[in-house]
Amino acid sequence: MYSLRRRSAIRCHRRCSAVASTLQFARIGFCDFPKEVAPSLNFPFLRQLNLWRVSISEDVFSVVLSGCRVLGNLYLSEIRDVDCLSISSPSLRIIVISYLFEGKGELLIKEAPCLVRLLLSCPGGEIIRVLRAPKLEMLGLLSPCISEIDIANIVFKGSIPSRSENPICTVKVLALHFSRPNLDAVLDVLRCFPCLEKLYVIWDDYVKAEMKNVRQYEPLDPIKCLESHLKVLVLINYKGGEEDVGFAKFFVLNAEVVKEINFGVCKNIDIDMKWMTDQLMLLEAENRASQDARLKFGSSSASWFGSLDTRDLSIADPFSYCFVDRADALSEAYL
Repeated sequence: MYSLRRRSAIRCHRRCSAVASTLQFARIGFCDFPKEVAPSLNFPFLRQLNLWRVSISEDVFSVVLSGCRVLGNLYLSEIRDVDCLSISSPSLRIIVISYLFEGKGELLIKEAPCLVRLLLSCPGGEIIRVLRAPKLEMLGLLSPCISEIDIANIVFKGSIPSRSENPICTVKVLALHFSRPNLDAVLDVLRCFPCLEKLYVIWDDYVKAEMKNVRQYEPLDPIKCLESHLKVLVLINYKGGEEDVGFAKFFVLNAEVVKEINFGVCKNIDIDMKWMTDQLMLLEAENRASQDARLKFGSSSASWFGSLDTRDLSIADPFSYCFVDRADALSEAYL
């Protein structure tokens, strides 16, 4: 690990040069990244770079990335004094973003042929454009708080996608973040991901943005991932009320190949056998579309990102932190 904390350009240059030839993980934060250092930086073995609360220009950022020839993981948080960052990297596999800019700004992912994960925590007013990421498999959190995200010519404004004849077929894991159950909004998004295998829907009262111009669900317009690909559905902050049940029941009755539906129940709800039995009845679980489906009740974690180890971003599924699989029998219900 290596950190920069308000050092002068000369000291920064000496320290970086001394360790650059062997460094594999770098965390740079609380500093103004000096222009004098960037041209001479070369990190031939750097696997992960974390930039946090760094003032850096667009040009210097590009120079730093170009000196990381095998960089696999990139973490960006609270980047200052810049309103646009551009990424082109032949090796990047994971990008994690948290509070990217102090205000509004744009992240442009121009060329990322190996990128498989784009993870967004605490999205703000940023615009994110992904021009080329042909292997992208994991995406989220998509939230109405994001001003705009453009992937493969599909533009999501406040999580509402534009119409497109070219869906994103590579994405297998998707996480959505809404203020309340909104079935039409979720189904509108799912039309863009026909090969989706795992879906997280996180309900959060702190998401204040309203969903506007949502296309209404049309039963005659089938959603392909529900017919042949979606294997796991995880609902976080499930309360068991009318809205929650109506949302979940749609998937129980229409997801034809689903294997697991996991309910991360709010912590202020006591899960007992009667409550679970009542829920299964309301969900019409006996009439489920997939007879192999297993419904399971657990509890919700406060935040997937809060449990993420930012020193190692390669965990198989970081969103799995959202659902707490409790071992006691009274918290589980299987069919």
